[in-house]
Amino acid sequence: MFHVTNSRAMVRAAELVLRSVDPAIERLMTNLDPAAVVSFHPLLNRAAVRARRRLGMRVPLVTAVTDLVDVHAFWASPDVDLVIVPSPGGLDRCRRNRVPADKLVQVGLPVDADFTDEASDPETRRVRRLQLGLDPDRFTVLVCSGADGSGDIERRARLLAGSGLDISLVVICGRNQRAYNGLNGLHDREGRLVSVHGFVTNMAEWMTAADIVVTKAGPGTIAEALCVGLPLLITWYLPGQERGNMEWLIDTGAGRYVPGDAELIDEVAELAAPGSPALLSMRAAVSHLARPEAAAEVAELVRSVALKLS
Repeated sequence: MFHVTNSRAMVRAAELVLRSVDPAIERLMTNLDPAAVVSFHPLLNRAAVRARRRLGMRVPLVTAVTDLVDVHAFWASPDVDLVIVPSPGGLDRCRRNRVPADKLVQVGLPVDADFTDEASDPETRRVRRLQLGLDPDRFTVLVCSGADGSGDIERRARLLAGSGLDISLVVICGRNQRAYNGLNGLHDREGRLVSVHGFVTNMAEWMTAADIVVTKAGPGTIAEALCVGLPLLITWYLPGQERGNMEWLIDTGAGRYVPGDAELIDEVAELAAPGSPALLSMRAAVSHLARPEAAAEVAELVRSVALKLS
């Protein structure tokens, strides 16, 4: 569906169906009289444009794209006043869909301040591990897969636990209660208890404690990991908008794609080796890609547009 609908022609056709949200958007804009309207969803940009036109309002419209690289044509509405994109690939996709260059700004993907305030140096990792009950000196692997804990997270956690690698293993299952129940009480091959958790609200702390993260190619997790200096091993991606995320990480050196069991174990073994050159290289690439200032920049851009156009 992502690829079939990813064209300007399909967007125009789909607008006939999406007009059902117009009355709600118009009511919100009328009742709130906002200084600016910011869309964080690809299906609502044109609805805001139509509402502004019918209401005769001067309110500025901003699109903040939350897909990282493969930006669907639905995101691209040339009639908004500003489109904020998170990556060079995202900017390129918007240009191909006829968004004027003077309306495009690339700043990165905004994440919570907890991730931007954390340091990624060895001493910080050691202190954080002590706080979280982990071995402060053992290479730490964090396994997660978004808030829902999708993508066969239980099997991959068991694979790493049984690998015999000299690592500390942390598994964040999110809302996947079945995985949590299945993994709770798991020990690795050396008899060490694996740190298993459900949905957590201190993800920045767990990321800061880790040396690498094994996860899916979701844009939020990627942006958060980059901000805390954490290299990524991508085990799977959502076909469509997440494939480009995975390819971007590989091309820049900040991540690797490990869909198979043998590949995952081999990569973790390489990166966990003392003084691993590959790990040092990935950390340097991560530091280059991180955009911890993105949230503040997005807010400032919205404020500036509101002041200029209102």
